[in-house]
Amino acid sequence: MVDLHCTLHTDKNQKEITQHGSVLFPVACYEDDMACTGVPIHWHDEFEYILAFNGTIHLHVGTEPITLRQGAGILINAGLLHSVSHSLRKPSILRSLVVHPDLIAGSPQSCYWQELVLPFYGRQNLPFLLMEGNEPWHATIAHLMMHAWDAITQETEAYTIEARYVLSKALYILCQNLPSSPPSISRDVSLLERMKLLLQYIEQHYAETISNQTLMRLAACSESVLLRSFKKTVGTSPMNYLQNYRIQQASSLLLSTDMTSSEIAIATGFHDISYFTKIFHRTTGLAPQRFRAAHRTK
Repeated sequence: MVDLHCTLHTDKNQKEITQHGSVLFPVACYEDDMACTGVPIHWHDEFEYILAFNGTIHLHVGTEPITLRQGAGILINAGLLHSVSHSLRKPSILRSLVVHPDLIAGSPQSCYWQELVLPFYGRQNLPFLLMEGNEPWHATIAHLMMHAWDAITQETEAYTIEARYVLSKALYILCQNLPSSPPSISRDVSLLERMKLLLQYIEQHYAETISNQTLMRLAACSESVLLRSFKKTVGTSPMNYLQNYRIQQASSLLLSTDMTSSEIAIATGFHDISYFTKIFHRTTGLAPQRFRAAHRTK
């Protein structure tokens, strides 16, 4: 089956703690509507393939802003911070597979690990591969990934075997076409550690009053450093990120609880219901209760 998820859970280092699939079958398929909410910054031990299934998808991978037009895909390496931006009022649906290499190769001592996983997995100088369709093999990879996605979500006969075979084939083609000059990405450790600290604080205290000064004191940095850090990593200012995070949490509560709009506003740090309604409508294109009616699973 497919998971439609608008929230995720991370530890103190922004590592995602959600288990993708199971120990026996460590792969998961997701379909996210970015008109519902974005995907906050996180990382995990699996690699992830993301396809812009409908509309345009805006991501941040490490410090790189990336735009995927419909039909384009990206393979994000393990251990890399990444996020997906909310899309205001526009069709913006992604499909993704989060795959642990154990599914493909089993033991790191196996020939499959050496030939199919090691050339890409965890390489710091190969953070992601963008596949926009300008090479014939891009379409082949997209087809194979969505073949696996369909088999898993529809639970077709012997889908676990089918998915492993198809994903192995995709990685084989990928390894045959790895770029000689991988995309560069910032490895500013101090920046990433600072952002992990600040994002963890926002995740834990978003219902409270938070200002730039709050975050500056926490990170022991100047306002200019604070603003540059957020812009470079998540593509926006600290207060915009905080506001978007609050709206994301409010969206989740609207879809998963029967709390009133006023209760949700207070629970997510908006202490003025009128302001909450205004910002929610501006962000999602719908008033809170209309959003609930439009997106809640019947």
